[in-house]
Amino acid sequence: MSRKAEIIITIIGMVMFTGLLGLSIIFLSVQGNPEFQQMLQESLNETYSQMEGGQTIDLNEMANMISSFTTYVLVASLIGVGLGGLSIFLLKGNKKPKTSGIILIVTAVIGTIATLFLSFFGGIAYLIAGIMALVRKPKVSEPEPVDV
Repeated sequence: MSRKAEIIITIIGMVMFTGLLGLSIIFLSVQGNPEFQQMLQESLNETYSQMEGGQTIDLNEMANMISSFTTYVLVASLIGVGLGGLSIFLLKGNKKPKTSGIILIVTAVIGTIATLFLSFFGGIAYLIAGIMALVRKPKVSEPEPVDV
């Protein structure tokens, strides 16, 4: 039985997780840029001017929070891409479609929640491919009649 549909949908999900991975890498590389620091400072100043005497947030503290969150999303999306690749490997040749389906469904749910729904569409693609891998049964061929 061909598992082309599941493989294609899984690749679509991997592309979406890879896009989030790429955005995380770009965002991490931009954080040391003085222009980004200036933009962040202006944004914080604008936010403070709109708040009524609340707490103040240090620029370095905000940059560290953004860096930590970006690193977290990077790791979560990297795991999502890796597990998608493992699922494709298990689907090729119809080796272990049930295992692959379970991996895809678990990755869809946990990956979407772990990235705070930034990988929502990638998770949906994994979920669809996982359900298809679990539900589709191989066609049973009819036995040939035996001449007596």
